[in-house]
Amino acid sequence: MRRPCLACLLSVTSVLLCAPLAAQRADEAAAAEEEGEPPVLNVTQLVQRAERTYPGMSAAQARIRAARAQLDEAWVSPFFQSWITAGVSLAPEVRGSPIFSPDPQLPIDNPWQPVLGFSIEGIIPLWTFGKLPAARDAARAGVRAAEADRTRVRQQLRYDVRRAYFGLQLALDLRQMFDEGLPAIREAAERLEAQIAEGDAEVNELDQYRLATALAEIEAREADAIRLEQTTRQALVILTGVRHFRIPPCPIEPVEVELEPRAHYVAQATERRPEVRMLEAAVRARQAGLDVAQAGFFPDLALAYRFGTTYAPGITDQGNPFVIDQANYTSIQAGLVLRWSLDLWGNVHRVDRASALLDDTRERSREASRGLELEVSEAYESAQAAQRQVEAWGRGRRSARRWFIAAAQGRDVGTVEARDLVDAARAYFGARFGHLKAIHDYNAALANLERTSADRLVHAWQPPCE
Repeated sequence: MRRPCLACLLSVTSVLLCAPLAAQRADEAAAAEEEGEPPVLNVTQLVQRAERTYPGMSAAQARIRAARAQLDEAWVSPFFQSWITAGVSLAPEVRGSPIFSPDPQLPIDNPWQPVLGFSIEGIIPLWTFGKLPAARDAARAGVRAAEADRTRVRQQLRYDVRRAYFGLQLALDLRQMFDEGLPAIREAAERLEAQIAEGDAEVNELDQYRLATALAEIEAREADAIRLEQTTRQALVILTGVRHFRIPPCPIEPVEVELEPRAHYVAQATERRPEVRMLEAAVRARQAGLDVAQAGFFPDLALAYRFGTTYAPGITDQGNPFVIDQANYTSIQAGLVLRWSLDLWGNVHRVDRASALLDDTRERSREASRGLELEVSEAYESAQAAQRQVEAWGRGRRSARRWFIAAAQGRDVGTVEARDLVDAARAYFGARFGHLKAIHDYNAALANLERTSADRLVHAWQPPCE
């Protein structure tokens, strides 16, 4: 009566010990291709799809275009400050000369005739004591900030896709392990229950409780694996815009990388992190704002020009140049002008405000540098800890494997109790789960370290599938 139960447990063990995930995944992929299922996309291809289709990247590119347009405006707009005024009105007819006119001073009873007017005037700055260069510096800082922001969005997107991809790999490996092991464990539990019901003296209810507890734990982890698969797959769909895809039939493996000392990644982040460049651009923009405020104490030298003409057919044109005829009048003017705002006291406060904003941005930049070092250090230590966990769980998995083999062989010859075999199987199942989870955490930690350090940490995120 005992052998069928042991056979079930041994079948579970053979699956867990061998775990030919790559071969089985490859067979499934070949069969899926014959049926015309969605294409296989690895992590690099998914990242490329995300960079092409993710709305956040398009929005970042649009912000760059807006910043460049603002810079172009800062170069061109100040030299095209011109206005055209044109109008049509009505005025009563007036005849005569400056010496004599038959009409009264306000001849509203006369017929009303149209009056046409046109004028163009403008100003071209020649010397602004630094106002225009400061405005262009601020616009250039805006372009640099927008370009750095696009890099930030790209790095965050790559991290999100890689993290979701590794999560999907983990979920698929766990699902396959559960799908192969749980049916046999359930069958073993049913047979053990039947043995107890038949009064088999070699088993008892404690063995049943032990196996039922192990089964419940495995089913709970299977529920987590199902949730992880659904959430990570949906995350990849949202990030990449690809609604139907499959990942390569490769079990999750640690990404190969040789980590440098922590100081290396801190230095890389301080030099290359897009957030650092954004803060530097913000400081330049604030400095340009202070320059504009300080230049407000000085006048602007410019070239002003004006041309205007009016024509009223119902009003006699006075040809004398010394007589101002508003109805029929043509003038042209050009010359140097000096414009100076006398709000000097108000400008003192504007300078104080600009200086305070500049100090605030500088201190925020220093604060962010410290936070950046803390973030990189935390990501580095997480990667180191995850690497140690992969090695530790690997040793534990190998030990649990040997334990289970010894327990199964001892049970065959009658030297090991059933509960010892269940404990060994449960330990191996947990060690295998912990090892897969540690590999996922390690790969995700490497992706986070690359994001926080802005350094190309890994050259191949998809290890070769052997």
